[in-house]
Amino acid sequence: MSAASDAKDSLVRAFVAVPVPESAAGKLERFVETLKPLAHLRWVTRAQFHITLRFLGEQTRETIDRLKTVLAPLRFEPFEIELSCVGAFPSRECPRVLWLSGEQGRRELTALAESVNKAIDAAGLPPEERPFKPHLTLARSHGAPLLPALLKALEGTPPLAWRCESFDLMRSRLTPQGAVYTKIPLS
Repeated sequence: MSAASDAKDSLVRAFVAVPVPESAAGKLERFVETLKPLAHLRWVTRAQFHITLRFLGEQTRETIDRLKTVLAPLRFEPFEIELSCVGAFPSRECPRVLWLSGEQGRRELTALAESVNKAIDAAGLPPEERPFKPHLTLARSHGAPLLPALLKALEGTPPLAWRCESFDLMRSRLTPQGAVYTKIPLS
């Protein structure tokens, strides 16, 4: 094995996220299943449901250890999240990411992301340049307009609610079948 591949293998693609509990994930999965026949998008699977607080990219194992140290002591008051609004980045007219968001919990998620970012900055990583926009990714596309049938179905998006009590440091492994996420224990 070459030194370049050894270095690549020692990197961990990581992010910090709020998990979706099983009860809410089941409800969201059933809704996504009703949408799949309406559009050929790359739909997110139940195992991938989360709200990203900070994407970290590829990091060394030493950096991951520093991140664990600064993230482990973070505490926050649990709060309610309700997602019921569907949107798209950069726009519905030319979407690359179809997402679910909402007002309930937005302020608390933003405050949590700020705390996470301060801790990550203290670990020596460069600051996040993009503004935080709390959302849960539903699907990805190549920017083709959404079909009218899908747009109509999205109007009936049921609210997805849960109590946020934790966040996780996650590893993301890219595979031909999609990303596989695993939790990195903080302690």
